[in-house]
Parts: sequence; C-alpha cells; structure tokens
Amino acid sequence: MSILLNKSSENFQAIDLLDSSKLYTPGVHCAYYSALQLVIHYFYVYCGISEAEVKRDIQGGGNSHNYYLNKLVEEIKELDVRNAAQFYRFFSIFKRKRNEADYHNIKIGEVELMEAKEKAKKVKIFLIKACDEGKCEDIYFM
Repeated sequence: MSILLNKSSENFQAIDLLDSSKLYTPGVHCAYYSALQLVIHYFYVYCGISEAEVKRDIQGGGNSHNYYLNKLVEEIKELDVRNAAQFYRFFSIFKRKRNEADYHNIKIGEVELMEAKEKAKKVKIFLIKACDEGKCEDIYFM
C-alpha cells in the first residue's frame, strides 16, 4: 500500500473516533483530507508526473489541491468528460465545505460530519472505479 493510501485510510478511520468524541469540525477536516490523499495517490499513479515536476509546477504560488485535482480530472476525461466534470464539481464543493468548517465562524455538528464522511466515501468509490477499473460512473448516484 502506498504511503498516501495509508494516510487516507488513517484519516478516514479518524472520522469515527472524532465523531464519538463529538469533535465534528476536525472530523470534516479528516474526511476531506482522506479524499484529497486519494486524489494525490491516483494522480501519481495515472498522470506520470514526478514529485519534482509537481513542486516546480506549483512553486509559483499555485494551489496544490487544485493542481492535483485538475490534472487527475484531465486524465479521467479520457473515460467520460461529463462524469469527470461532475467529479470535479463534487470535489470542489467538498473542498468549500471543508474550508467553511476550518475557517468560518459557523457551527459544525454531527450532520455536517456525516455528510463529509459520505462525500469521502463517494470520492473513494469514484476514483477506484475510474482509475482502477476504467469505469467512469456518475458520482451522485453512488
């Protein structure tokens, strides 16, 4: 198992630990990063870009989260443009929700945590199907 897959799994497991302690905001954070680490893992597996190239490309102030997502979605578009675009929008909304949880003056509760956990699950299912199985399926119906 790659280190990124292991980190993703650990972050996903942390969701339930944080939920049982009623620590909802860090749970949303872990859900998002679990999904992002999967994006980065599959990016390295399927995009053929080295870490050195990534560092050089994002050195000029680019957002690394968007960099990995954009490049991976470009690869997934080879399977299905529409579903790749839906995945991009889905993940972008997930990122926005994590930003709200981390940086905005809003209450995060169990409902928001469970929604984030479900989003992380959907990202994992989508990426496994698209990248491992070559099937690009609509993320909203998973």
